[in-house]
Amino acid sequence: MSTGAGRATAAAPAGRTLADARRVMARCDELPALSAAGDGIERTYHTPEHAAHNALAAGWMAVAGMSTWQDAAGNQCGRIEGREPGLPALLLASHLDTVPNAGRYDGILGVLLAIEAAGRLRHRAAELPFAHEAAAFGDEEGTRFGATLLGSRALAGTWEPGWFAHEDAAGVSMAGAFRGFGLDPARVGEAARRPDELAGYLEVHIEQGPYLEEAGRALGVVTSIAGARRFRLTITGEARHAGGTPYERRRDALIGASQAVLDIESIARGAGAIATVGRIEAFPGADNVVPGRVEFSLDLRAETARLRDAVWERILGTVRRFCTGRRLELAVQEIHAAAAVRCAPRLQ
Repeated sequence: MSTGAGRATAAAPAGRTLADARRVMARCDELPALSAAGDGIERTYHTPEHAAHNALAAGWMAVAGMSTWQDAAGNQCGRIEGREPGLPALLLASHLDTVPNAGRYDGILGVLLAIEAAGRLRHRAAELPFAHEAAAFGDEEGTRFGATLLGSRALAGTWEPGWFAHEDAAGVSMAGAFRGFGLDPARVGEAARRPDELAGYLEVHIEQGPYLEEAGRALGVVTSIAGARRFRLTITGEARHAGGTPYERRRDALIGASQAVLDIESIARGAGAIATVGRIEAFPGADNVVPGRVEFSLDLRAETARLRDAVWERILGTVRRFCTGRRLELAVQEIHAAAAVRCAPRLQ
């Protein structure tokens, strides 16, 4: 590895590299056992599974020679000092929470490789011009409370106090979940790191598309992080009996939502953005009732905020016009926004 700030380290022997890889893969097989779902993998924020994966990661960090702590947001952290105590840290991190029915490598591979890097570096730490840190974020996916990237937002110092009012499906508020996890919501700001404390940030992540696999390549280097916005859209018409309501009298919310999904794909695809409707639900949900209300999600991403926002305005205008023509009402709630970010050339 070459850091750009010190000498290149010697490559590890092939036998050691294979043993390290096998250890990482064995740990990838161990973590899925920590799941709230009996027939899949599910770990969410401030739950017993979160506590268990933090304890497991802390143990692995300690074996790698790291000092460990859990921060004020519930992220599990570890550190190896460099050639002198207190140097800015090169932080390697990812997340250990999951979406429902998750794969076994999403997020966790990045955490485990960060810990493995610490084990490789521990005997040469006196040569490093920076400290090495690893972090296992407690939440990225937003599965439990809807708000996403909670672990890294806390570390970056961009936590939104309004998130504490979010509730999970059981009616538990995020503030209550903090307290149940043994954390004080009022102290979440203590998880924030100052820019002068960090030398850089790197994350290894599995490919979530087909390109590397199809090309037979083992590694790709990310040049930018797409800007994202997420919305909850509700189209409201009128629920009426299917047999007694002719077409000219119908205000079918599902027709509006169906057209919206088609328009969303068409507009985003034509503009070079990515838009996904991942959830849709019709009410009252009876076979013989014209749907009176439909709720659906929209995840919109693009390489620049300008493109993303322009695509959203086109989508919004198109869906509104169709709804107006069908005597339907459209309501929109934005639930997440993240700016596009260019990755640092020196770290690439």
